[in-house]
Amino acid sequence: MMRTLRAVALAALSVVLLAAPAQAAAHPQAAPPAEARISVELSPPGPVVPGESGTLEVRITNNGPSTTTDETLVVVHFPSPGVVQSADPPVTLTYFGTGSSYKIPAGLAPGAASVEKLALRVAPITSPFITIDGDVQAFYPGDPDQSGHTTPYSFTTADTKAHFTVGASSAITGDGRPDPQPGDLTGKPGATVHLPLWVFNTGPSYSRQPIEVRITVPEGTALADPPPYRCTSTSPRTLDCNYPSGPRYKDAIFIDPAVVIDPATTAGQVLPGGTIDVVAAVEDCPSPDWHADYAVTVD
Repeated sequence: MMRTLRAVALAALSVVLLAAPAQAAAHPQAAPPAEARISVELSPPGPVVPGESGTLEVRITNNGPSTTTDETLVVVHFPSPGVVQSADPPVTLTYFGTGSSYKIPAGLAPGAASVEKLALRVAPITSPFITIDGDVQAFYPGDPDQSGHTTPYSFTTADTKAHFTVGASSAITGDGRPDPQPGDLTGKPGATVHLPLWVFNTGPSYSRQPIEVRITVPEGTALADPPPYRCTSTSPRTLDCNYPSGPRYKDAIFIDPAVVIDPATTAGQVLPGGTIDVVAAVEDCPSPDWHADYAVTVD
């Protein structure tokens, strides 16, 4: 009798154990509520001059229901060779090949937003009138969408700008000023010497438009043949030079005309009257930097 009761009890228990998984499958447990639902809104810049920066405003909002308890990762894709130059308010930017990222600290309340104004620097080499596309992604561990929230943006580039300086020396400073070197603009009576003349572009863009340059060599000298590339002699002391574009950003066009020093000059004599001028340039406005005076010293 005892064995019969025990067998009945074990059989009933096995039925309960077998039924429990089936009941659990029929009524699965609800997923835990989301801590936050992140959204990404962007305000892209207007047209940006190559070599300058435009502001991309990034707004990351916590749409609830809870305050964030972990960092939110924000990834900004901005095509190389452009760069995310800075952020306001300041954050630590981590750079990678196609953009940069930053983190929003925990504690973003429901309905609150984190707003960053990112300076996107367009590389000086970039062409004008093109569209640049990118996107911003946000990742938060407590968000049910773990693929990240992605919002695209785009803006155009404006026309190029350049600022030209001119000078006479065999070296140039980084801001486009002459850096005189020993032996510059000197020569003996009757000698043929090359004049180290140049046009420098301080930017912000690579020059892509034509420029015209006029050179007058000093008194007591005369131009020697052949004239420099893209230059034409318009008098014994004058050259007009035409270039399809100016120099690249932080670069120069070196002209170096050859002149013959009058054999009648004497050692120590200074031959004045040399000038170099930018006479036309679409990307720049006339300024004192377009003109330079120079002289040759007879040694």
